[in-house]
Amino acid sequence: MLIKATIVAVLVVILSELSESKIMDKCEVARALWQKGVPDWEVPTWVCIANAESRFDTYAVNRNTWDYGIFQISSLWWCQSGDTPGKGCNLSCNSLLHDDISTDIDCVRKVYAETEAMGQRPGFKAWTTWQPHCSGDNWHWVQGC
Repeated sequence: MLIKATIVAVLVVILSELSESKIMDKCEVARALWQKGVPDWEVPTWVCIANAESRFDTYAVNRNTWDYGIFQISSLWWCQSGDTPGKGCNLSCNSLLHDDISTDIDCVRKVYAETEAMGQRPGFKAWTTWQPHCSGDNWHWVQGC
């Protein structure tokens, strides 16, 4: 009985560490966007979208829509469920669940560009949270960063 309880305890610890999220702050997100060369005028809106989509949680998964990561990238079109790369961004959805959001940023830039190429301007329209939460002046999201 003691061995069984020990095994269960060890598994709980391992699983909790594997699923531990990092909640970034707005300036960490802004710096990551700037480091990837995102235009200054877009950065405040991306920070707002990250807040609206995931509350800055790098390990966020919406179990209803199967959107992944800090920007909630859709597995329907942009990432392949599991660990195999695929779909529009040619990446696995699991690769969006980590503290380094550079892969996420590369994908959102692609989604943005393709959305605009389809005549939907601005490309932020691909995110349902943009219109109600982030379509206005978002400069306060990067103040102090």
